[in-house]
Amino acid sequence: MSESLYIIDDSNLQSINYETPDLWFPQTASSDEAFEGTLTTGITGAMASLAFSGSAIVVYGIATTVEGADAPIVQFTIDKSHTMTSMAPNNGSVNFKFPFLDVEDLLDAQHSLDITVHSATKAYPFALDFVAYLPTSGATPTASQTIITSSLPEPTTPVSSTNSSGAPVGAIVGGVIGGLALLLVAGLAIYVLCFRRRSSGQAFFYATPAKAEDLLDQEVKPTPYQLPPPSTPGFGAQSYYSAAPTSAPSAYSAAPSAYAAPSAYSATPSAYAASLPYTAPVAASEAPISEYSAGTSTSGPSLPPSLYVVNNAALSRDSPNQPRSKAAEAGLLSVPQPATYHADSGIRFNSAGESSSSSGAATTSQVLQVAEQVLADVPPTYSEA
Repeated sequence: MSESLYIIDDSNLQSINYETPDLWFPQTASSDEAFEGTLTTGITGAMASLAFSGSAIVVYGIATTVEGADAPIVQFTIDKSHTMTSMAPNNGSVNFKFPFLDVEDLLDAQHSLDITVHSATKAYPFALDFVAYLPTSGATPTASQTIITSSLPEPTTPVSSTNSSGAPVGAIVGGVIGGLALLLVAGLAIYVLCFRRRSSGQAFFYATPAKAEDLLDQEVKPTPYQLPPPSTPGFGAQSYYSAAPTSAPSAYSAAPSAYAAPSAYSATPSAYAASLPYTAPVAASEAPISEYSAGTSTSGPSLPPSLYVVNNAALSRDSPNQPRSKAAEAGLLSVPQPATYHADSGIRFNSAGESSSSSGAATTSQVLQVAEQVLADVPPTYSEA
């Protein structure tokens, strides 16, 4: 619409009441940038108010762009009940006549306007230039107000209007967060209930009921390991020895001796039995018959029993690795030998090795003759190689 508008400049202190003068800062500018070359900038917390009689009102300011700074946010309240919030753009453009507030279709009556700067910095403050309103019919402007013929601009910024003060942002954010938390708790409860139901159910389902032991009939069972029978030990270092039982005397020892004289081998203990490494002291009645004796032992100490190999009935030897002589295997050594007697030849030798007679009566030739006769009567003897 094109009608006469009344203008209230930012420098008109008779019409505008700056309630927080320490947060408002008067500025000067060229006439091309600001109405009558003046501006009043406000930062966060700045407040101002004015009264007018009309049916429409517009608040103009300067909207620019400041890198690294947020655009100012300003709240306008009409008649203490209608609240609107406006924010300047920060998109790289500059507008010297930016309408922060544009309200029409008001009652044609007396109204009040309150201005509160919610967010603004000195780097990018709220810049108030002037206020224009459409007066009521028959109203006259004051001396400080200017009358211009113009039309009210269309709103260029979103304006919210309510019958009371706007809802706080904290309440809205809290409601959203509470709703999300409620959804999260509900989802967690559903998951826990489903998990418990799944855990309490049966893990497997069978077509027919059966006992637990019947269900394991087809299972593969481990076969117990059978220990192999112990192998028979052989000769060598790992052979087991035990005391040989007393065996019956041999045929040679059972028969009476054909010689009147005792055997030369019966007077002394058996060399083989005495040298056995594995022996234990036993009583005289338990001493076995030596395989080299005449059948009984009447003199000398009792000999320990011979050792036998457990898995061999043959008599043990001095050492498992020592071979037996053929005469011992044939049993010839158990045959008693005839007694042998030796006569003194009477020959004596001095320290120089010369022969001499014991009495001095016999000559050397006589002694030699006697020796030859004695040696001729001695039968030859043989020993084992």
